[in-house]
Amino acid sequence: MFATNGNRWIGMSIPLLLVALAAPGAVQANPEMADSVSPYLRLHVDDPVQWRAWDPALLEKAREEQRPLLISSGYYSCFYCHVMQEESFKDDGIAERMNANFIPVKVDREVNGALDSYLLEFQRATAGSAGWPLNVVVTPDGHALTGVVYAPRDQFAEFLDGITQRLESDYDRLMDLARRGSEELTQQLRKGEEPLSEGRAGRLPQVLWSRLEREADDLQGGFGSSTKFPHSPYLHAMLEAEKAGTAPGWVAEFLEITLDEMAHSGLRDVLGGGFFRYSESPDWNEPHFEVMLEDQAQLALVYLRAGEYFGREDWVDLGLENLDFVKRDMALREDETGDQAEAAEGGFRGFASSLSAVDDQGREGGAYLWPEEDLEAALADHEYPELVRAWFGMEGSSVFDLGYLPRSGAGIEQLAERFDLAGDEVREQVESGREALIQAREARGLPRDEKVLTGAHGLLLSALAEASAHDARFLDAGAAVQAWLLEVAADPAELPALMGLPAEQAGTATLNDYAYVARGLRDWEAATGEGEHGPALALLEAAWERFRDGDGFRSEPEPPLPGMISQRFHPAVHRPSPTTLIFRLSEEWAEDSETVDAAFADYDLRPGRAIDADPEQHARLILWLQERD
Repeated sequence: MFATNGNRWIGMSIPLLLVALAAPGAVQANPEMADSVSPYLRLHVDDPVQWRAWDPALLEKAREEQRPLLISSGYYSCFYCHVMQEESFKDDGIAERMNANFIPVKVDREVNGALDSYLLEFQRATAGSAGWPLNVVVTPDGHALTGVVYAPRDQFAEFLDGITQRLESDYDRLMDLARRGSEELTQQLRKGEEPLSEGRAGRLPQVLWSRLEREADDLQGGFGSSTKFPHSPYLHAMLEAEKAGTAPGWVAEFLEITLDEMAHSGLRDVLGGGFFRYSESPDWNEPHFEVMLEDQAQLALVYLRAGEYFGREDWVDLGLENLDFVKRDMALREDETGDQAEAAEGGFRGFASSLSAVDDQGREGGAYLWPEEDLEAALADHEYPELVRAWFGMEGSSVFDLGYLPRSGAGIEQLAERFDLAGDEVREQVESGREALIQAREARGLPRDEKVLTGAHGLLLSALAEASAHDARFLDAGAAVQAWLLEVAADPAELPALMGLPAEQAGTATLNDYAYVARGLRDWEAATGEGEHGPALALLEAAWERFRDGDGFRSEPEPPLPGMISQRFHPAVHRPSPTTLIFRLSEEWAEDSETVDAAFADYDLRPGRAIDADPEQHARLILWLQERD
């Protein structure tokens, strides 16, 4: 789409020249942050930067003062979000620049997900990539002007100084450029939404599979050759196509390589059973240590379904173990959640949205890494400490400065021979060692973001539904999640973004929330026979009515920025596409609802026909969405 040479842009249209604005590279505290439902915002309560929590009314303030907003988006478990706070947002020089020239706005991406997604799209379009912490300058008219992700203190200061100087010397022109850039981004977002000819539609699957094959890492699994994310929606779509017999011949082997590599690498917390968000190395062994509930739910579902299809009981066990980790380490209990404990009947508190990459001493991975002295202390009473260390690959030199990261090491047969034990004895020693290490780790504490995300619980319910078919121990947790989702969805028009909070704090649900909860309720009913699809159907009807207009689906009912447009298809990258889920549920239930039937029939998805609710077409849609970018 665009070409880069260092920090200079080549071959761009004039509106997106905005990126060239970015650099190569005693103030009151913030009392309103102290009462925020977001622990990420609460982190910034004592910053010298005069943060404001996001509110669309801030645009009016910006117009009155003719000062742009500087919207800084991140999340509690993000390592570099903590780093940038320490380096920049606690720095008096940075605070002076931001307070004098901008209206600083701090956003929790999990609370204002639609706003964050739009700003990410802008940053990708203008800089080629995006991430968190994300800092975007937005004009008083609501158009994104320029942005930067994590930058060291001095580089961030250069960014602020550069845009401030340009605003002082050429304010009106920059406002016009931002507006034109917003229009061009709108065109980019809608590129590919026009109906395809029959010939192009027929060639599309081959084109898309070829692109995925080019990006696939056949040796270490996953996509790309540097930073690796699981991309669960890709894997799930490929698995569905493989099960339907419509995937190319390379897909089955690629899925097996990817799932095996992720299972045994540093991406997975092999001690506790969860997955970290991503790895900075292509071999999956250098993770950033944030743990997200939505990732656990999606990966558990993929491993359970892939294990069943490929006959891999070890994958099924891994998926179940992943959900055991969620139940143990991410569950919220009454004595930990303060006033929120009264919000749900039966004491069920749901699950934390994430576990932080940073421990209570500010160390990345400190809760998961094992210095030699900690390892010796934890296994001091174990009969075979060296056996446990060998099983978890904690021998020799460690990759991380803070110590060993447990990973899959020696196998049962190797250890049986090395320590002259029977296989069953090795397993007993491993399990007792695992328990000792987990107890020692729990004593360290795992900092948690205790927001209860509605949409993530919909994703989790789908995974618990799948797990319940393998083991009844997940029925209670699934039933509790289902009951609470039914409670908050009793009035579909009032579905909250966060559960367990008063309405004024819970926020308005997004299109994602509606789609994920509707599918979760449907999956639970199908797996257990408990419930009926009436509540899920009501959510589907509400989604068509609340989010759809003549141009497609909005991400939220009233998008606050003019560039946050409706789109016919919403892409799936790190989480499922809400429009794909809505389309599939609509075909399934169209006959049960005049609202859904009429709306879905009117939605032109393909030349001459609607999308088929089968795995092949589902995979085609997800992959086609990626081709637009």
